[in-house]
Amino acid sequence: MSSLPQSAGQPVPRSSLPPRKIDGLRVIAIFKLLKAALLIVTSYGVHKLLDPQLLERIRIWSVTLTDRVDQRLILRALSWVEGLGADKLHLVLAVTISYTAVVLVEGTGLWLRRRWAEWVTVVATTSLIPFELWELIMRPSGRKWTVAVMKEACAAAP
Repeated sequence: MSSLPQSAGQPVPRSSLPPRKIDGLRVIAIFKLLKAALLIVTSYGVHKLLDPQLLERIRIWSVTLTDRVDQRLILRALSWVEGLGADKLHLVLAVTISYTAVVLVEGTGLWLRRRWAEWVTVVATTSLIPFELWELIMRPSGRKWTVAVMKEACAAAP
């Protein structure tokens, strides 16, 4: 590329203009970074659930609740977490941390407007399609098929 000065009458190529501050990529990047923050908090919470003393304190606290529905929900959740065991909680923690890393890379790359980040986002998003199809095929419900058919009908409408 030559660094010749441009005359006053020539238009500046679009690629050399500074990008707008908040565009579609930046909005998606903000969403990804907020999602990563939520995943970090979730990872911390799952890590804390590995402490049996904390589970016991939550159980004691839930007994003091006056709302029986809340108390039942908390006790049910605690028994479910205890039923998972430490090994499964470690697995959940590892998967959450791994997914957090992917989302952070996507968000940072999109914020910096890197082409590879767009591809990472596309690949990460489309990699979930087989799981969605599996869910539709193995556990079909009327609601899921209705949503899929309505999406197709809306997309096909002129």
